[in-house]
Amino acid sequence: MSNPRIEEVDDDEIADDPEEMDLDAFDFARPQGKSLGGAAPADDSDDDEVPSQMTPQALQALLSGQGAQQQVPQSAADRERLQRAQQDRIKNYQCIYPVYFDASRTRAQGRRVSKEDAVENPLAREIVEALASIGNEKGAALQIALDPMKTHPKDWANPGRVKVEVKKEGKKVWDGVENKHHLYKLISAYLKSHPADEKTPLKMQVPGLPMPKDGKPIPPAIPRGMKINSILPLHSPALSGGGVSENMMSDMMQQMGGQLPAGMQGLMGGGDAGPSQPQKPKKIKVMQKR
Repeated sequence: MSNPRIEEVDDDEIADDPEEMDLDAFDFARPQGKSLGGAAPADDSDDDEVPSQMTPQALQALLSGQGAQQQVPQSAADRERLQRAQQDRIKNYQCIYPVYFDASRTRAQGRRVSKEDAVENPLAREIVEALASIGNEKGAALQIALDPMKTHPKDWANPGRVKVEVKKEGKKVWDGVENKHHLYKLISAYLKSHPADEKTPLKMQVPGLPMPKDGKPIPPAIPRGMKINSILPLHSPALSGGGVSENMMSDMMQQMGGQLPAGMQGLMGGGDAGPSQPQKPKKIKVMQKR
């Protein structure tokens, strides 16, 4: 009988960029009421680039949409052209999802750091802050893109994807970080020293989206047998009344006079949105064993 061997599996053997899922892909655990608040910047195209060398106040201003305003292209063709340019700019950035640092997950469930480096309730916005802090410490002007709507397929309840430029044409763009595993450790160290609490999701705000009443985030609705964190972004589909409503963008445009914060143009989509179509009722067949 041959002896079993234990082989070390490098994270490089796992796809860097899993097939992403948009929140709109979920009709499970997704109420149809008003949305409760908080996405920041954009969508796959929209990813809002965040230079890392900025004060926490400047970072919050950018994430809350208080920075420079940019006129949204009016025609579908112009919006599509803008999206393609933004997609091309960030296509080689390193993808980072909150689940990579989630202490409640195993490696098979999406965690990519050691148990010692994992944290409770990681959030995409806090990863942006971590990268900005790392860039300041290392003296590197990191290019960071936050897309609050992208969802890791193994972590549907915790939306948010961060992309950061680590290499350009195969060469490191900044010193002080050896590889992506080293970067993960630096991010973990920041997240450990800045643990999330129930007020953390309130830090990510978007003009035009209402915040929870009394500043109290709604607890997640956890289906039996599912693993969901206790602290989630306000636009998580797991929150009662959460998720982003279909008329979110039109509401925002009305309140902001036809303008959106810089980097949020991609949320408008590649074409004009038509009226939503009612969904046909789903038929469920129950088979009985005889």
